[in-house]
Amino acid sequence: MEGIRAMIHFIFGLHCAIVFGVPPFFGWVLLRRVFREANWIALVPGSILIGEAALMAAMNEVRYFAEMGVAVWFTYKLLFALALLIVLVLRRRPSRPRLPGCLDRSWKLLLLAAGAVAAGFYYGVPAFAGYLNDAWWGHYPVAVQIQTTERFPLSHMFALDGPLFYHHGPDILAACWSYLLALPVQFGFALNIAILAPCAFLLAFALLSRLARNYWGSLLGAAFLVAGGNLRFLLFLTGRFKGIGGALQVFNSQSVQSLMQLVFTPSHAVGVPLVLTVVLLLRHMHQRPSMLTAVVLGLLTGTLTLVAEWYFIPLMAGLTLVLLLIAWRRRPRAESPRRKSLLIAVLPAAIAIFWGIFNNTYLSGMVGYFWMHYDNAEQLALARQYTAGFKTRIGPAPEIEIYQPKWSPPDLIPLKFNFAHFGYVPSWQSAASNESSYIPIFGSAFLMEAAPVLLIGIPFGIWLSRRRRDPAVFLLAWLAAVSIVPPIFLDWGYRSTDFLRFFTAAYSFAALFLGWLAGDLLAKATWRARTLGFSLAVCCLISPIGLGMVGLMPDTVSKVTAIASSNESLSDETADRPDDALALAEAKAKDRAFEKLSVKMGDFLFLLGKGRDRAIVVVPADQVPKLKYFPEWMKMATLSRILLPVGWYWENSVYSAYYRDAVRRLDFRAVAALDAKWVITSNIFEDAPPPEVAAALRDRSRFAPAATFREGRYTMTVYRVLQ
Repeated sequence: MEGIRAMIHFIFGLHCAIVFGVPPFFGWVLLRRVFREANWIALVPGSILIGEAALMAAMNEVRYFAEMGVAVWFTYKLLFALALLIVLVLRRRPSRPRLPGCLDRSWKLLLLAAGAVAAGFYYGVPAFAGYLNDAWWGHYPVAVQIQTTERFPLSHMFALDGPLFYHHGPDILAACWSYLLALPVQFGFALNIAILAPCAFLLAFALLSRLARNYWGSLLGAAFLVAGGNLRFLLFLTGRFKGIGGALQVFNSQSVQSLMQLVFTPSHAVGVPLVLTVVLLLRHMHQRPSMLTAVVLGLLTGTLTLVAEWYFIPLMAGLTLVLLLIAWRRRPRAESPRRKSLLIAVLPAAIAIFWGIFNNTYLSGMVGYFWMHYDNAEQLALARQYTAGFKTRIGPAPEIEIYQPKWSPPDLIPLKFNFAHFGYVPSWQSAASNESSYIPIFGSAFLMEAAPVLLIGIPFGIWLSRRRRDPAVFLLAWLAAVSIVPPIFLDWGYRSTDFLRFFTAAYSFAALFLGWLAGDLLAKATWRARTLGFSLAVCCLISPIGLGMVGLMPDTVSKVTAIASSNESLSDETADRPDDALALAEAKAKDRAFEKLSVKMGDFLFLLGKGRDRAIVVVPADQVPKLKYFPEWMKMATLSRILLPVGWYWENSVYSAYYRDAVRRLDFRAVAALDAKWVITSNIFEDAPPPEVAAALRDRSRFAPAATFREGRYTMTVYRVLQ
């Protein structure tokens, strides 16, 4: 028995070594043999990022032709084979890896390692504790669909009659870890965050150790990147913010957010360290330009469209400009004429644009679907054809009333200059609705959020780029400066809050320069310079340290969960009112029952439909189509691994028109139009099903009870739809 158990542990350890070892091995070989990287601090996180980017991009293509199990193992074999091929072809061995010169003392290395571990715990602990509430809106159900759908392309997670135009790269990674380790997708997202936060810290240190050549500047720049704060802690002086809700409201920025969004938006967790990896490879290409390095740089940059378009656009523009300037200024040699230098400079941009559009459903969809093929008449005809075959069997009946929207241009068309709200920027406070709230850029709230990182870091970065003439410094300053333009000067209608994602890029890369400045000041001999450097460090670290301390309080999780589940914001007056103990205990019991019942139901349905069947959840009429209930329904869809056509903008979705009719009356034609195979009822939604639904479910010729699951006083019943 002990021998069998030891063998099982050995096999599982070998499996984990393959799962987590093959992608970094591919990245390591690429960094060592192609770019000749010899810095340990850059090699370890850079290998992880390149490996994850390769896994993400390859899986995105292979899933169009193969199911999940075949695709993921084929991709692993492909990465391993490519790594061996590079080793065999590029026989020249690079120099042995070494530590950067600024790590000349053991205590400096220990402090750097402690910072990386702290970054992993700072973001990993809340991620594993369930602070990824925002992901229920989209990332979780997309990751489940990546696992369970037979082939790509993916369907929209809210309206299954349309394709998904989305940056689902982080979801592919979470789906891979979840599938390979047989764990929930939440674990995959949290694991990715716990790995990539230290990678961002180490990559920032590796870059600054070469640019600033200052240990304290490199360390503070890396720390500010992953946890840079602001002056919002001064709001405590007003005495208005008390308790957990007040502290969260102070520390949680509503506009200019740093990488603390790692816990809420998976795109930032992958996007920022991936951008730093591109900048790292740019320095190598500047030193040893070649066609091979240009191709790899272009492919890696193009994968950013799978992660975040708001990083790809400014990076692509800045990278092209930098490479052209390098090629133009480089002295032509006999063996390397200027024409070849220009070709190498243009090649990464050309590859990145082609690869970025090719692998991103949003960018390619904007061109190939909306502008060329999109027609609401075709969409309506497709929706109606589901019911055509049933009219001959159940007799003629009046048509289901469907909202028929007129054709409208794609969402990017309303993009215009921000004349209507000039001098204001959007706020995340109303991001969950179809309205936007704005705050003035010269108001105290925005200035406290922007200072000192943006207001000092960006000017210092621009000054450094003119003084140093280093392509990496110029590119980082470009990213910090250009990324503040869309939120301030552009307007995208009700989705203008999406432009705030650019602020995270501006904030993160400006924080690098601010840390560089603080380190330079601390290294000076005068007490005034050291005091100023210390003050900058304190101003940037108070907010993240305070947020971490609040996050460790036992009531924080329940407070945040209650606010998120009720669709309230931290600024609501009720956010800090004392909760009724009985009501809070009942809410927790209901949440636990909801999760357990959804998992039980998923274990039952997944074996029957392999996670690809659609289901209707009967809920009270006041929950259709309330926006705040979408995370709850998406949570059920994720835990049960089934598709729920809940709709998004109900007035514009043909699918949602059918779903509304199916939930309220369980009309058989509406169920058929949705192509639903299951109907789910539960007393967890408090109200009993409508009388029309109860009468329809008694018709055993159309709906057959399949299973009932219990958890305390809560039940969940699954009915099979009979065709």
